[in-house]
Amino acid sequence: MFGSFVLIPNFVETPRGLPESLARLVDYGFGASSTKAGLYLLPGALMGFVAGPTAGMMAKRWGAKWPLSLGMALGAAGIGFLALFHGEPWHIVVGMLMLGSGLPFTFAAMATLIVHAVRPHETGVASGMNTVMRTVGGVIGGQVGAAILTADTIGRTAVPAESAFVIAFAMSAVAALVAAFVALFVTPWRRGARRPALAAEAAGD
Repeated sequence: MFGSFVLIPNFVETPRGLPESLARLVDYGFGASSTKAGLYLLPGALMGFVAGPTAGMMAKRWGAKWPLSLGMALGAAGIGFLALFHGEPWHIVVGMLMLGSGLPFTFAAMATLIVHAVRPHETGVASGMNTVMRTVGGVIGGQVGAAILTADTIGRTAVPAESAFVIAFAMSAVAALVAAFVALFVTPWRRGARRPALAAEAAGD
């Protein structure tokens, strides 16, 4: 998610064919303003209103690991779509719709998994650690994307090459696919199954 926040605005704000000295080299981008770049991200944000409650219902019925895995798979599909198709504005919108559908699944599922994995009095600490790790991951994802754009430029200019965006999108998609696969092996503990042990521990104290 944070990687896309770095990549997509940079991509859509790149003025195709400008400056004149690069007119034959820059064949991507839409020259969008900052406001228009935000509008490209808007469909993904709106999808959260639908995906979040849906993830909750799925977790209640089948377990939280399934919406977590599905969310990462949808995110991989969205960012992978952008690696392949990004020549038209609607390509960005479609990619953001898929990406925005998947990521809220993961947020809702992670909260449930964390609550089920720790003791009741540890819920606050565990949720805080989740927020910290998500922030750290966001920083790493954003910086990796920025590093790729900086390393692969057009000639001796500071303008990122189209291949830089393709590589960054593809790497993000692969990372999301790996996460989707790993999520399938999540087996959270049930609080109900630990209650006898906790009761015995409390009695011992």
